[in-house]
Formats: sequence, C-alpha cells, structure tokens
Amino acid sequence: MAEATKVGIIGGGWPGTAHAKGYEAAGGFKLIAVADLIPERRKRLMSEFDLAKEYASAEDLLKDDEIQAVSVCLPNHLHSAVASAALRAGKHVVCESPPAIDAREAKRLEAAAQRDAKVLLYAMQRRFGGAEQAAAQAIAKGYAGDVYHVRAAWTRSRGIPAGTGWYTDKSKSGGGAIIDLGLHLLDLGWKLLGQPKPLSASAATHARLRAAGQENGTFDVEDSGFALLRFEGGKSIELAASWAINQPPSQNGAVCRAYGDKGSVEVYTPHGAVLYRDIGAKGEAKATELKPPKTTHHAAMMRHFRKCIAEGSPAEVGAPEGVTLMQMVDAIYKSAATGKSAEIR
Repeated sequence: MAEATKVGIIGGGWPGTAHAKGYEAAGGFKLIAVADLIPERRKRLMSEFDLAKEYASAEDLLKDDEIQAVSVCLPNHLHSAVASAALRAGKHVVCESPPAIDAREAKRLEAAAQRDAKVLLYAMQRRFGGAEQAAAQAIAKGYAGDVYHVRAAWTRSRGIPAGTGWYTDKSKSGGGAIIDLGLHLLDLGWKLLGQPKPLSASAATHARLRAAGQENGTFDVEDSGFALLRFEGGKSIELAASWAINQPPSQNGAVCRAYGDKGSVEVYTPHGAVLYRDIGAKGEAKATELKPPKTTHHAAMMRHFRKCIAEGSPAEVGAPEGVTLMQMVDAIYKSAATGKSAEIR
C-alpha cells in the first residue's frame, strides 16, 4: 500500500477547514501541519484534525521537508506568491480560487508549475459537486447532443463578504462578485461546453448596493456583474454574479443550464441534475434525473489530487486552465470598464 502523502494547510479559516475535511475523506493523505497568523485558528485546526505541527507563517511551513503537499487557503492577492514558493520548495499544491488576481499572475504560476514539475490544482469546487459531476458525465456521453450555450448565475440577494476587509479591496481581491462567485459558475459552464477556446467578452458591472454590507474600509469592486462570453465553434456562456441584488427571494442561489441540439441539462434542481430530451412541438420533454457519483465535493477534489500525484496525470483545473479562466475574467472587467467587447487573450 502506498505511503500517505503528508499535507500542510496554509490558512486556517473555513476554506482551510474544508480542504482538511476533503483530505481526510479522500484517503491517502496524512494531515500534519497548519500555518496561520492567528494562534487560535491554528489551535482549532490542530485539535480538530490531530495535527502535530503549527507555524505562524507560510514560509516556515514550506521549509518543513516532511511536508509533500500543501493547500493554499489565503486571501486572493497571496495565492500567486505562496503557491509559487510552495512549488519551488518541492510541494504539490492545491490553491484556492481564484488562481490569482489576474492572468499575468496566473501565467507566472503556470511557469512555476512547469519548472518544478509538481501538481498544481485550482480548487474550483463546482466541478466536483454531485450534481455538477452528473451533468458533466451526461453531456460527455452525448445525451444532450452538441452543447452550444450555457446560462450560469450565482446571485446572492444580500451576501457581501463581511469581517475580512480584503474582499472589497480590489488590490487584494482582484475584483468583487465576478471573481469571487462568478468565476466558479464560469468554470463550470466552460467545462460543460467542452472547454472551447474563449474569444471575447461583453460585460457590465455595478456597485449600487454596497451600503447593504459595507464596513469601514475600501470598497472599490462590483457588487454585481453580467457578461456574455463567446467561444470557438459558435458556443457561448451567459454569466451573472452578485453579492447584493434586489431580486425575488426564490432566485437567491445558483443556476446552471446547458443547452444542446438534442436536449438540455439543468444542474441545480431539488432532485439534483436533470436531463431533458425528446422535446415536443409544444416544448414538452422527457425528464431524467441524473445519478451523482458516490464521492463528491472536496473529497472528490482531493481524490483527484491524489491521482494526479500518483500517476503524474494533468489536473482537472491545472495551471493552463487557470490562465484561461483569468484571461476570461480580465476580459470581463476590461469590457465593463470600456463599454466595448474585449478580446480574450
């Protein structure tokens, strides 16, 4: 039996806790250390997961030669520097989303991963949910035919991140609702389309309701954003994301619908993902509930990470995908700023 990969968690907040639970559920990993500036968070994680070591900084944890892999669960502006340092230190890396605050940083991370020949997996959790995996499998089998358009939205009625300070500061976050929430649905939609090459984005962003969650400090990001992205092969994604928007209460949450020439898939329903086929003249359709896999969410993500390490196989959302995702985000923000369609490159 292969020896367990020894893991350190960098950042002891809720993302770090979720990663730790995923490692435990996936098996094949041994959690041994946590790094966090706040002693109370270190102690909590050490107690919950029986960790042997604690560090006050990422730098100190990365010097630990016993650690073979790390999760980077820090504010957005620290992702690139810490993940690069981890790769340089010979560690495999799971990095929380977004990959970086822009495509330039994501390209530097891609170069680092190639140079150090280590696994770099971005934690795009929506790919690993049960409904999402079921939808992707059905589309891959051709049940909906050629999927050419996805409508994807994650709209909170009132959900501006509070208590952190950095989320609403563009220099530390890279943006607001689009890079925080929209990126996950953009990645999922891109996956369901078959990951075609993106061409352009037309977008608008707003900051009308910042008072709904504003604290003292900088607030120079959008509270909502909307985009149409075009891809090779005539494919497209409609994207919407909001931290705060005035909408019917029933619309609070996520929507993802994939449209194909033989049917469609709705990812989020009370019954999980549903495939619609045999569309009739009046729009009636045969609905088939799609069965999710047994392993989902962070456990599925960490199981995939384990496989990538063991087999040297490409990550589901690795360094190249991270660059493309951030190029799409950059184009969305450029289009919103200029009022013109922006080329994705």
